[in-house]
Amino acid sequence: MASSNSQNRTLFADEDTPPSVTPAAMRGRPAMLSADAIVDIALKLLDAHPGDELTMARIARELSVSPPALYRYFPTRTALLAAMSAAVFADFPDMPADRPWREQLLAWQNHVANLYESHHGVMKLMGWDDQLAGPWLKVQAPVVELLHRMGLKELALVETASWFLAATVGLIGTYYASESEVLDRSDMVALDEGVADLTPTQRALVEESRKWIWKADPHRTLNKGFQALLDGVERELDEAAAG
Repeated sequence: MASSNSQNRTLFADEDTPPSVTPAAMRGRPAMLSADAIVDIALKLLDAHPGDELTMARIARELSVSPPALYRYFPTRTALLAAMSAAVFADFPDMPADRPWREQLLAWQNHVANLYESHHGVMKLMGWDDQLAGPWLKVQAPVVELLHRMGLKELALVETASWFLAATVGLIGTYYASESEVLDRSDMVALDEGVADLTPTQRALVEESRKWIWKADPHRTLNKGFQALLDGVERELDEAAAG
């Protein structure tokens, strides 16, 4: 299954053990504070700055409360992460079961891509502390079921599902994550470092390619990548059928 990046371990700086909450602190909690409000603000912060560390203290500042007030609703950072993950993946569409398998998988890939466009921090909600998030596992499960129905079993099923899911996430992360916005402007692509290690032919090719970077359509490029992955799945199915 496609897991999350190891950097997710530091999504929150706060420890799992909450600080002691005094009755006075709880009495000072604004009436509008709720679990939904906390999750909403946490998601907005994560989406706005997916590469930054998200802490309980930062969330509390956005809500104009003290950090201890948050622990009334989420006693651990894991509890909050789980709630954030559940909120993001809750409305993930079903695959169109009445269509050919390639169209079903392509629809799934595009649904994940759409989710990335809506939530730039979604990768960090796929798992943390080396554990896959339950909501993300639920999103992946129909893909594994489909591959199994198509004839993949045991090791072939595990290997194919793993590279298909991981490669899909990797492609989307490359083209849609907020960090890839640099691809929108060819003049922002730094070529100074590493150029000295290239041959004259390679340097010329890099310079020529640079002129076209800004003209590349991420959606078209991503779709070509998706189609290549589907071709790979088809080869695996053919091998399983012949095996």
